[in-house]
Amino acid sequence: MEKKSVDITLRERIRKEREREQMTPVEEVYQRICAGEIAGAVGNLLFHTVPMALNEKVDIILKKVAEAYTGGDINFQVRSLEFLVNLSIGLGSFLPAWVLLKDLDVDTVTGIADQALNVLEKLIRINEEAPEKLAVSLRRETFARLRAEGLSDETETEAMADRIMGVSLLDYVSNIVRELNSSNLPEIARAHLRGEAQTQLGNDYAAFLQYMIWLGGSFVTTNPVLVKLAWDIDPQLWDKRVDDLIVSKYMHDQLRKFLHGRRSRLDKAVTELNSMITMAVVEENCRLLRDIFLVTEGSEGYVSLQVNPKNHDDCDQMVTEAENLYTYLEQRLGGVPNVVFKLPATAAGKLAAEKLTSKGIGVTITVEFSVFQALGFAEVLNKGKMLVAYLALMNGRMAFPVRDEMKEKSIQGGVEAACWAGVEVARKAYRRLYEPLERGGMGIEPKRIRLLIASLRIYDDWMPDISELWGCPVITIFPDVRRKYDNHRREFIDKTVLRATPPQQMKILFESEIFRQAWWVPGDLEEYKPKRVLTLEPQDKRSLVKWPPVADTLGQFIDLYEQMSEMIKERIKHIVERKEIDDGENL
Repeated sequence: MEKKSVDITLRERIRKEREREQMTPVEEVYQRICAGEIAGAVGNLLFHTVPMALNEKVDIILKKVAEAYTGGDINFQVRSLEFLVNLSIGLGSFLPAWVLLKDLDVDTVTGIADQALNVLEKLIRINEEAPEKLAVSLRRETFARLRAEGLSDETETEAMADRIMGVSLLDYVSNIVRELNSSNLPEIARAHLRGEAQTQLGNDYAAFLQYMIWLGGSFVTTNPVLVKLAWDIDPQLWDKRVDDLIVSKYMHDQLRKFLHGRRSRLDKAVTELNSMITMAVVEENCRLLRDIFLVTEGSEGYVSLQVNPKNHDDCDQMVTEAENLYTYLEQRLGGVPNVVFKLPATAAGKLAAEKLTSKGIGVTITVEFSVFQALGFAEVLNKGKMLVAYLALMNGRMAFPVRDEMKEKSIQGGVEAACWAGVEVARKAYRRLYEPLERGGMGIEPKRIRLLIASLRIYDDWMPDISELWGCPVITIFPDVRRKYDNHRREFIDKTVLRATPPQQMKILFESEIFRQAWWVPGDLEEYKPKRVLTLEPQDKRSLVKWPPVADTLGQFIDLYEQMSEMIKERIKHIVERKEIDDGENL
């Protein structure tokens, strides 16, 4: 009964929040625009407005925006244009499928988008400053997105960004909508929404979530590592963002003392700032996904947040960090946080998962490469009281160590077979997790405990972690993989996860000790048993952490976390030096 009561309580809180959002008056939606809460304003219209009342509600808001535009300051004008751009794109994207298209036809939705575009066209003629200011921001974001999507040649990226922007904001809207509708992903998202396909799409990056949501995505991973990658792509944006967070937390005198005082104080401050920066992105992403979270009653719309990777062997520190962040987000969001915490698939992570899920807090199990890890954690999660939890198999980070082992052993065909390593582990984990007990499975409910495919890889034009695993509950996609997947029309074949991996590839894969350790579980044939059987038991924790996929991934996570910490220290130095220069000039 206790498990059921927690579940009911969480869902009731989510339903009540959605009811409040549905009751939001037109004036409050307009005030969100004035305050720069663009996602909240557009989200209310597309997700929480009665479809048959949408035309009238949008018409009222468009008139209010148009009437106030001329007399408004530059910030209001930019916000107004941003609202019109996002509303127009939103109406032309996947988003109406969530609610609006259940009662409205496509022509009606298109007509409402045209109303917004007509107002946008009139307002951009009034003056040049506001449209140009918004265009500069959108172009920078577009350029950064294209770089994240794998375009490395700066001249080519600049040219493509210019083509997307066109000569006006109207061109930008038209080009983005066309780009979205040419993607292969909305078809999968629509099938998922209709209940015809199980796979939910996610964004495996700390930025550009709105774009993925327009495509039909409803999940995102955010952690210091991904923030660092986004920071590298767009340093101008992130330098300012980090600087603003630093000066909001510390006075300049404090920052000077950090630089010239004990190293431990500086390290502590940097750790706090690292968390603050990540949490700022997490909160932003939670708000972007909040509407999906509400309309699905907590089934989708989650942000996956990684706890400090340096604490991977300390259960208590991971639990304390997650609980504190959960409480913080609960206060900031004003309701049940749409967040799940990434925990490593280790002995300490297993205990932490048990403690958190017993309190109704969702988790994502990461640094996971094997069937034994997935099954072991599924047992724990199945007893939990959370709404959802995720088992993230990091396929690419599994395939590459297998590939390297094959190369070292000079196994013919090993490199090609390694591409299937993560796919086969995911297929076996899927069967063992979700098939009924009488067929040798665990009978796990896939909507509650979701196998998640992450760390995808590209092999020329083939992405087996996508095409061979449709039917897995979640696939999260990095921007460059998404662009590659969309470079031509691809046929969507559901439930490929149930296919058998080619026997010849399996034969070669069994030459790998790493693959055997990932694939074999008690009850399997002894001929496939690895020399060293790994487990999640505490006495085996050192061997598990030394296992190449785990060791490589934890090592990289910690290394990138430290790199981001060094970048934060550089920003502290920059702020202090800039203040000293300013003080000197004012003498």
